Amino acid sequence: MEWIQDIFNPGTLALLIPLVAIIGAFAVAALKAHHKHQERIEKIKQGFDIYD
Repeated sequence: MEWIQDIFNPGTLALLIPLVAIIGAFAVAALKAHHKHQERIEKIKQGFDIYD
């Protein structure tokens, strides 16, 4: 279980935490954009004018 000690090394955490935060932020933004797109497609299918 030496790899756990390597992960909790301050130098590794200094790189790992921002990397995970950036990936997480992009994932959340992508999911929000996908959800918004799905809502627009559904409105178009129902016949609503999305630009009003």
